Amino acid sequence: MPPTKNPIWDHFLASEKQNAAHIRAHCRGCIEKCRPAGSIVELDDEGNSKLSSESWVVEACKADVGGVLGVKASMVAHILGGKNPCPNASSAARKTAKAVKKGKGKRERDDSSSESDNQSTKKPAKKKLLTKVETSMKQSHLKVFRGIQVPFTSEQEEIVREQFLRATISANLPFRWVEDPEVMVLFLLFRSTAGDVMPSRKEIAGQLLDNADTALMKWLKIALRGGYAVMASDGWKDESRNAVNGVNLSVGGKTYLIDLILATAHKKDGASMCTAFEGMIDRAEDAYGVVIVAFCCDNDGGSQRGRKDLVLKRPWLFGPPCCAHQFQLILGEYFTVNKEAAETAEEATSVIGWILNHGRVRSVFDEMQAEISVPPGKVLAYLAANMTRWTTHFVAFDRLDNVKDPLRRTVISRKQDLISAQVGAEKNRQKKQKLEDEAVAHCEIIDDGGFWHRLKSVVDDLEPICLGLNMNQTDAMRPDQALLTFAGIFLYFQKHSKPEVAVGMTTRIEKRWKALDQPMFVLALVLNPFEGVSRFGDKAAVSPFTLNMILLETYHRVCSRPPKVPRSEDEKQVYDVLQLTNEREVSESFLSYLSGTGVFEDWEKNKEIFQRVNGDNPITMWKAFLRTPATAELANFAILLLSMSVNQAGLERSFSDLKIKKTRLRNRLKLTKLEKMAKVGADIRTSQKAAGLVEDRAKRQNHEKARVAELLAVPRYADLLEDAGETAEDEEPSKCPSGLVKSREGWRKEMAKWVQEEQERSDDDNDELANRVYGHKRSKWLPRSLDLLFAGRKETDIDQQMRRIRRQQAYMEEARLMELLVDEEADEERIPDDGELEGSGDDFDG
Repeated sequence: MPPTKNPIWDHFLASEKQNAAHIRAHCRGCIEKCRPAGSIVELDDEGNSKLSSESWVVEACKADVGGVLGVKASMVAHILGGKNPCPNASSAARKTAKAVKKGKGKRERDDSSSESDNQSTKKPAKKKLLTKVETSMKQSHLKVFRGIQVPFTSEQEEIVREQFLRATISANLPFRWVEDPEVMVLFLLFRSTAGDVMPSRKEIAGQLLDNADTALMKWLKIALRGGYAVMASDGWKDESRNAVNGVNLSVGGKTYLIDLILATAHKKDGASMCTAFEGMIDRAEDAYGVVIVAFCCDNDGGSQRGRKDLVLKRPWLFGPPCCAHQFQLILGEYFTVNKEAAETAEEATSVIGWILNHGRVRSVFDEMQAEISVPPGKVLAYLAANMTRWTTHFVAFDRLDNVKDPLRRTVISRKQDLISAQVGAEKNRQKKQKLEDEAVAHCEIIDDGGFWHRLKSVVDDLEPICLGLNMNQTDAMRPDQALLTFAGIFLYFQKHSKPEVAVGMTTRIEKRWKALDQPMFVLALVLNPFEGVSRFGDKAAVSPFTLNMILLETYHRVCSRPPKVPRSEDEKQVYDVLQLTNEREVSESFLSYLSGTGVFEDWEKNKEIFQRVNGDNPITMWKAFLRTPATAELANFAILLLSMSVNQAGLERSFSDLKIKKTRLRNRLKLTKLEKMAKVGADIRTSQKAAGLVEDRAKRQNHEKARVAELLAVPRYADLLEDAGETAEDEEPSKCPSGLVKSREGWRKEMAKWVQEEQERSDDDNDELANRVYGHKRSKWLPRSLDLLFAGRKETDIDQQMRRIRRQQAYMEEARLMELLVDEEADEERIPDDGELEGSGDDFDG
C-alpha cells in the first residue's frame, strides 16, 4: 500500500512492487491521457477520477505510462521535472509537489509552473489569506465541508476570472470583496480548487479591467464606424469636488460614454470651451470613425458661447441645446410668471414638510387614510419635491392632491389630536405656543377649499410640462418629436384661462424656440413621412417651394464639411459639379415627396400597412429609398436629420452611475479607472437586457392614460412615451437631503435661484448666427414663431375647407346678392360666425 500520509500520492496510482522496498507509481495525469474516447468519467468522494477499476488503466500501467519509482523524490521530479515538467500534471499536482519539495507545512500558493516563482520567498497577501482560510476549514469545530476537487483547465480559468470582473462591476462591489475570508469560504464550498482561479483585487482592478476595456473599445470602433453621431458634453463634480467633463456619443438612438476629462483647472469662457469642443470632436472622429453631425450641451454661460462659436467655425455642424434642459427651465418660468401658483406651491411644500417632519402628526393622518381608503388599510406616502429631479414637483403636488380627503377629514374630526401630537411633551410655554400656532396654521391651510382648488390648477399646469420633459430626456428623441413637444406646450398655455399666464408663458416658450436651429427641426418634421406638413396651421404660409429652398440651404450647409486631405483645383471642380448634380436630385426628390408623386406615389397608398408592419419610425422608411438612385441622396440627408438626438440625458444617466461608483468611501478612485468601470458596466447592462437576464424597470405612471392624449394639443405624444427607454428619472434618487424642499423658505430660495438661472441663460438674438451659417440670402420664412407654425386651423381640416368652398361655389347669384344686402343693413361691428373668414376668403368668386 502507498504511504497515505504523503499528499503526493493523491496524484499517482500504486502499481506492482518494483523491488523489495518500493512499489511502482504511475502519474494520474499521464494515464488520463490514455482514456478512450467516449468513456464515462466516475468520481470518488473527493472529486478525483476513479482510474484503478478501469481495464484501460490496467493496460496503461502495464505499459508503464507515467511510471516512476514510488518514492517522494522521484514523484516530485516527475511532476516538476526541472526543464521538462510533466505536461499532463494538473495545477493541483504541481502545487502539491512544490509543497512536498519544500517540506511539510510550507506550501506555496501559486499555480504557475515557472521555476522563477519557486525562487520567490514572499507570498502575495491574497495567497497567504487563502491558505489560512483553507486551513480553518479543516478545523473540527467548524461545520463546513470542502467542495469536489476537480481542477480547472486554462480555458475555464480565463472564463472564471473574466466573470469575477463582470460580477464586480455589475453588482458595484468593491474590488476587495474577492479577498474577504467569508467569500473565499463560499467558493471553496462549491469547489475545493476555487482558490486556484480566484483573482486578487489588484488583478480585477488592473489587468482584467484593462483587458475588458480594450475589448470594448475594439468592438465600439467596429460598431460605430461610419455612423452619424451627436456628441454631448456636460460637467459633473465628483465626491472629491473635482470638475469632470463627460463626453457622450449618440448613434442610432443609443448612447455611449467615450471620455471623462478632468477639467478642474480648465477655463470656462466661450473661446476656451469652443477649443475644448473641437478637440473632443476630432478625437472621437479619429478614434471611432464616426461622422459628428451635431454638438449638444446645456446653456450655461461658457458652454452656450462655446457651442455657438463652434457652429460658426464649423457650419456643417448643428448646435442644438439640450431640449430636456429647456423644459426644465420652462418649469421654472411657470412659477415666475404665475405668482399665485408660486404661492400655492410654497403652501403645499410647507404642508408636506410639516407632515414629513413630525412623525406623530403623520401617524394621525395615516390612521385616517387607512380607515377610509379602498382597499382598507392602504396608506399612501407623502412625497417631497427634489430640486435635482425635474418632475418631482408635479409628482409631489399630485400625491398631495390625491390624499386631500383624508387630510381634510382628519383636520375636521381630529384637529386637537394633531395639535397635541405637534406639541408633544414640550413644557416651555413660549415654545409650546409656537408649536400650537404652527399646527393651527397648517390645519387652516388644509381646511381651506380655495387652497385645494389652486393646487389642482397648479397640478394641471405642471402635468403637460412634466410630460414634455419626460419625452425630451429619452435617448432616441428626434428633432421632429422635440418640435412637437414645444408646439404642444405652446398651444396648451395659449389656451390658458389666465391671460397673464397665457401671454407670459407663450412669450417665453417662443423665445426658447427662436434660440433653436429652426431649419433642422422643421425639416426633420417635414421629412417624417408620417407627419409631413400636416401639423402646420393655416397661418404658417408654408409652400413646397419655400420648404425646398430651406432644404437646399441646409443640405448645402451640411455638405460644406471639408475633407481631411485638401482637394486640388481639379478635384474642387469635379466636386462642385457633383455637388450641383446632387442638389438638383435632392430638390427634385423633395418636391416629389411633398406632392406624393413619382416614386412616392405608392407610399401614400400603403402608408398605413407599412406602419402596422414596421412601426412608425421614419428612418425605416427612408432606408428603403436608399436603394433607389433618384432618392438616395435625399434619403441619406433625411436619415442624418432624423437620427439625431437633441438631449444629453444619456450623459446625465452616466453621471448618476458614476456617483454610485465613486462614493465617500471610494473617493480615491482615479478618473481613468472610473471611466473604464463606467464603460464596461454600461456594456454589461446592455448585454444583460439583450439576453433577457434583467427586466426593464416598470415605467412610472405619472399620467393617466386617458389624459395623455389631451394634455398637449399636438398628437402622438403618448406614442413617444410608450417607446421611451429608461429615463433619468429611473435612476437612483440622490441621497443628499438638501435636494428635498420641505419649507416655504426653501421653496422661495430655490425659485429665486431658478429666476436668476433663467436670466443668465437667456439666449441672445440668433440672427447673426443664422446669417453666417446659412448666408444673408437665406430664406426669410424662418425663423418663424410657434404661433404662426402651429396655431390656427390645421391642414388636417382641409376637407372641411374644401366642402365650404364647394358650397360657396354652388350658391346662386341671387343668394349672394341677398347676403350682401343683409351685410349692408347689419351692424358693422357684428362678430363673424364660426364658419366665416374675415377678408377675401368668403368673397371667393367661383
